[in-house]
Amino acid sequence: MSRDSGSLRAIEVGSFPLDADMERYLRGAYTIEMGVGETESEDSEYFISKHNDTFLAKADALGPESAVVCYAQCRGMIDQFLLPVIGRTTSSTQTQTSTTVSFGGIPKEAAQSVAIAAATGQDLGTGPELKIAEITALQRSERELTKRLGVDEISYKSCITGPLELALNLQRLAEFPRTYDEKLVEFFTEVVRLFVKGSLVNTGHLTPAVITIDEPAFGLEGVGDFFTDTKSDARLEHLISCWNSIYDEVPSDCYRGIHLHASPFEQAFNANWNLLEAHVGVYVSGKWLEDYDKFVRAAIVRTDGPTIDKGEDVKAAWQRILSGDFQSYLQSVQEMEKYLRENIKLYGVERVPFAGPECGLGPWDWKNGEAMALLTLKRMSSLLRDFN
Repeated sequence: MSRDSGSLRAIEVGSFPLDADMERYLRGAYTIEMGVGETESEDSEYFISKHNDTFLAKADALGPESAVVCYAQCRGMIDQFLLPVIGRTTSSTQTQTSTTVSFGGIPKEAAQSVAIAAATGQDLGTGPELKIAEITALQRSERELTKRLGVDEISYKSCITGPLELALNLQRLAEFPRTYDEKLVEFFTEVVRLFVKGSLVNTGHLTPAVITIDEPAFGLEGVGDFFTDTKSDARLEHLISCWNSIYDEVPSDCYRGIHLHASPFEQAFNANWNLLEAHVGVYVSGKWLEDYDKFVRAAIVRTDGPTIDKGEDVKAAWQRILSGDFQSYLQSVQEMEKYLRENIKLYGVERVPFAGPECGLGPWDWKNGEAMALLTLKRMSSLLRDFN
């Protein structure tokens, strides 16, 4: 894919604060994903309404005419892809019900049942089609969404939790040693592939533009035991083949992204992604981008929380933030522009089609956190309009 002609586009990661009854929200998502009542139950309707309101707020802040808006990832990225799998691999209805509302508290026994399914080669292709509930919500209301945003078409991004991330977290939940288990990674590759295959539909008003596999553990300290920084690492070659089988389900006119928290090894550039998302201050060789024909999403917004000056009374600062006096604690446009210009200088504008926050804003779930997140996106969008 060549770079889109025209302006640098705003994009974001997806995770966002949500003001809702979380148990009901999760039940609604799970109902849709398991095909139980689809979008007809009260819980699923609740999920669709709350999700789409959050998506609209993000889209409005980013500028829906040109931005790529990620679906609102307001639940745990592990739960989102693991709970439906637990529902398929566990015979006990009671276990399925309890995990539905666990929100990060998946029981050890449920995680172990998935590990057994992976080890025994259980077929996940049977049963209802696996769907990403957030995308179903957008598709259900696409005409209303475009009307409310005043656009004919919405370009959206989909965040997909990667098979390595799911495998490592399942081991943690099952209280197993953390190892690179090829069977487990392959099992979750099929899980994710089925989610992508069942969800990405190009409709008249809703178009997938960027599909990103999230692998935040890849490259971080501790995972280096699995991979080496060489051009011929067998485990990394295996992981790349798994990523590629997922990318094969992505429409050819979409950017295929990889979201990392650290700089990837050069061998990882052999995978079929073409858009790198990393954190503020994490850079790669510009020569690698040229040699492998890849692009970068410029990370220009930090997501680690309010900007509290060194030496300032932290407790007093948080009191002001929680009271609503938070504007001075938002990241400045000048700092965002500095990071943007660093990316342009390193890679050239032709290699930077998007700019956005380094990661999700979901952890900003304190009082006034949603308002701070939306105003941050508006500041960023304004900067990009001026820059263009």
